[in-house]
Amino acid sequence: MLNPLLPAIVRTAAHWSGEGRPVSLVHDRQNMLTEERIAWLKKTARLDGLRLVAARSDPRVQLADFLAGIARKIASDERGGHGDARLTMLLRPYVDPYSVWGDDRSWAVLAPAADSDRTPAQVPVKIPGVPPDPNAPLYIAR
Repeated sequence: MLNPLLPAIVRTAAHWSGEGRPVSLVHDRQNMLTEERIAWLKKTARLDGLRLVAARSDPRVQLADFLAGIARKIASDERGGHGDARLTMLLRPYVDPYSVWGDDRSWAVLAPAADSDRTPAQVPVKIPGVPPDPNAPLYIAR
């Protein structure tokens, strides 16, 4: 099973560091973010910092979790064939064009407008410092 956490953090940092702005992220504590992975993220994503906090006590993380849950519900409904066209339209500007998505039909509806003509399985993921696993192909949409 693919865990999209590391690629998502890299893409988040890339989005917010446009024009060379320094970026520091706050994330809830979890086992996936080991010291080794945090060091890799800081180097790969050019993060100024990555601070782990208890989600319960940090309103920024609580709000991010709440909004991510809403986005996931909208996307899951669309993938299941019973999406709400207005909600999907509102979500589209916030969908990263490199999102991992395995369903062409719903990707065509969810993808940002400039990328809606591409399918999710067009470009293999290449994360610097992580050797490719030929037994577990991972693709991203472009």
